Amino acid sequence: MGGKSKENASVVKIDSSLLARVDDFISKEENRYKFVNKKQFIDLAVHTFLDEVKKRGKND
Repeated sequence: MGGKSKENASVVKIDSSLLARVDDFISKEENRYKFVNKKQFIDLAVHTFLDEVKKRGKND
């Protein structure tokens, strides 16, 4: 996940109900230390999802 620069840093609006679900998930005892904050969770989730899609050859 690269560093922040003006070229690749941007603000993304996330649906409030999805953000609430993420917050509930990372607040659970078993996830509290694995995911420090919502941004980290979303970064990891998107990265993992894109890797899985690429492995399946559906890189459309």
